[in-house]
Parts: sequence; structure tokens; C-alpha cells
Amino acid sequence: MGRTREVRIEERLAGLDAGHEAALEARAELLADLRAAAGLEAHERALPAEGTKGVATELVIGLSGAGSVGAFAQIVKAWLGRDRRRSLTVTVTESANGKVVRVEGDTVSNDALIAALNGQEQPTAPSAAEEEPTGQA
Repeated sequence: MGRTREVRIEERLAGLDAGHEAALEARAELLADLRAAAGLEAHERALPAEGTKGVATELVIGLSGAGSVGAFAQIVKAWLGRDRRRSLTVTVTESANGKVVRVEGDTVSNDALIAALNGQEQPTAPSAAEEEPTGQA
């Protein structure tokens, strides 16, 4: 059995609740972009929402095909670039060993995102002044 990776995205719009109309529109835009890309399988998965009635949803991405990692990275960068208030967390979990790599921020380098999608950690940034996110295990 091959290595299985689950990619989850938590997107945010600074200063707005996840249920705000603008935040919902940004999420729908990201989901539509991901669904339109060849080699990506994007869907929403229901999660129990603690302390409230109903459920929350998370975006889950399946990567298949040779260019899917690069396509995903480009979509994320384009989505973040459309509004300075946008940020996200990409979490990659490998089923074989339970390893988890996260990339988060309002700017995400292609290198950091591609490394996370390939299950690799990024080295810690040399200075706190840099805005590039780092992978975390």
C-alpha cells in the first residue's frame, strides 16, 4: 500500500468571523478554483462544532497526477494575493507514519508549500523579520 497524504486547508479573512458573507465568498472562491484544477480533488468535510449546534466544515484536498502539487501551490498563492486580509493554514498528514507538516501565513512561498505537500519540513527562518512561513512537524 502506498503513502497516503491528506491535505486540509483552513482559510481566514482577518477581522471577520468564518460565517461572515465575505469569508464565505472567499472560501467558495478557493473551493471553486481547487475543483477546477486538473489533478486536484477538493471537497468539504463536516466536523462537529464544539459549543454550537450544527457542524463546521473543512476543505480537504486530494492530490493526484504529476502536476497537482504545483497546481495547488499556484492556486493558493493566487487566492492569497487577491486580498491582503486573507491567510491560511495548510496541514499535510501522512497516514503511513502519522507525520504532520503545517504551513501557515498570509504569504506562502512556493518552496515551503511544495515541501509540505511532499511531507518535508522547512528549516526555521534565520530571522524573525522574514515573513516566509516555516513547516512544523
